[in-house]
Amino acid sequence: MKSKRFLLLIPVLLISFLSLGITITQRAIDKEPEVKANNVKKDEQDVKETYCLGQVIKIISDNEEELPGGNKQRSQQLLIKIFSGSDKGKKRATLNLIPDNPAFAIVGEVGKKYLITKVENLETGNEEYFLIDYYREPFIWSLFGLFLIILIIIGGKKGIRTIISLFTTIAFIAFLLIPLIVRGANPLLAAVLVSFLSTAFTMVLVAGVNAKSLASTLGTVIGICLSGFIATYVIKAASLSGLASSEAMILWGNQLYKINFKGLLAAGMIVSCLGAIMDVAISVSSSIQEIKIANPKYSTSELFKSGMNVGKDIMGTMTTTLVLAYTGMALPLLLLISHEQNPSKFLNLELVMSEITAAIAGSIGLIISIPATAIIMSYLTNKKK
Repeated sequence: MKSKRFLLLIPVLLISFLSLGITITQRAIDKEPEVKANNVKKDEQDVKETYCLGQVIKIISDNEEELPGGNKQRSQQLLIKIFSGSDKGKKRATLNLIPDNPAFAIVGEVGKKYLITKVENLETGNEEYFLIDYYREPFIWSLFGLFLIILIIIGGKKGIRTIISLFTTIAFIAFLLIPLIVRGANPLLAAVLVSFLSTAFTMVLVAGVNAKSLASTLGTVIGICLSGFIATYVIKAASLSGLASSEAMILWGNQLYKINFKGLLAAGMIVSCLGAIMDVAISVSSSIQEIKIANPKYSTSELFKSGMNVGKDIMGTMTTTLVLAYTGMALPLLLLISHEQNPSKFLNLELVMSEITAAIAGSIGLIISIPATAIIMSYLTNKKK
């Protein structure tokens, strides 16, 4: 009984140790935005901006002109039909300016749907409409539906359990992790908590309430905590601010709340490697359980060796999977480095350092979860009921 309590205390002790790395931020909400809101300029208050869905039904004109700097700009006069909001069913004319930068070029095409912003001057009543992006939501739901159908066809009952586990993990992130961070909690500790809950629920749902679930959960949490500790140390030692991405900069400029961005960076590293570590932990636990069934006389040390042999085989592929996942996201940056005469200077960029830290810290956590899971599972398997 005491040994079980000790095993359950492992993640608690690791989380407590991990909390020494990054200090907890204060309450996120400030009174300052309320004060500033009362001082908004009158002309800003007279403009109302809303978003709606619309479709181009006619191209009135389509011209291209060369700007003084040598760049080209295309302008379209479009007739659009609104499908949502207060103007639903109405037709409106709009001017669509298309720069030569493809990242911001939204080309109007007849029959295509777009996200549209409506800018209304409350004082004069004038209304203007602008195409701000393509309407891509149907493609997302189609892909997601295809994924669920294939999962159910191939996986059967286990596929349904996987779907339940997936939605539960999404719910943990949406309704626990994000609200905790917004309210000022330490992002790193919040990520560890959500990782523990998500892992425990997934393991119990897939494997049931047994030694395999317990060993897999504890092994995963040990690997996650180690990854978090390494990430925390590198973030502090290398003076990473957590503001390398444009999204983080936008969030930093938002005055509604203040977030510990270093902790947020470490939390992102943990969440990104959680799935791979869970996969390794459950694989090691399952192999030890099957080995014990086939060889009931195996001792704890023999089970541990067998589990380690299986874990080592998984380790190579899963570590490569993690590195490739981060490499794929950074391909444009790698192309820039490949054409640079002095590529070493890119290693000092925070964006590059953050990606490298995430890949290595996640891989180390994955590797450590193998012996941790093997030790715990071997002990629990050979322990008398």
